[in-house]
Amino acid sequence: MAKTKKIIETKCTCKGCGNVWFYDKRDEAQIKADKWEAAGNSMSNAGKSMMCCGGCLPAIFIPEKDKVKVKDLNVCEKCGSKAVTKETIEHNVE
Repeated sequence: MAKTKKIIETKCTCKGCGNVWFYDKRDEAQIKADKWEAAGNSMSNAGKSMMCCGGCLPAIFIPEKDKVKVKDLNVCEKCGSKAVTKETIEHNVE
C-alpha cells in the first residue's frame, strides 16, 4: 500500500483580474530570507556611503550590493491589486 502525503498550500485569488496562484511554507520561508538579505544589502550600502562622506578613497573600490526585489504574496503579480482572497487547500499525494 502506498503512503499518502498531505500537502498544505494557500490559494490566492485576485478580486481585480481573477488571477489564481498558490504558495506554501517553503515559499514563505524563502521570502523571509530574501527580506533579510535585502535589509543586509541596504545596511552594507549605507555603511559604504558613510565612509565616502569623509572622502575615503578606498571606499570607492568597495562594490555596491545588489538590491533584492522581494516578492509580496499579498499582491497580484498580474495587475498589482491588493484585493486578494486566501484559502487553505490540502492535497493528498501518493
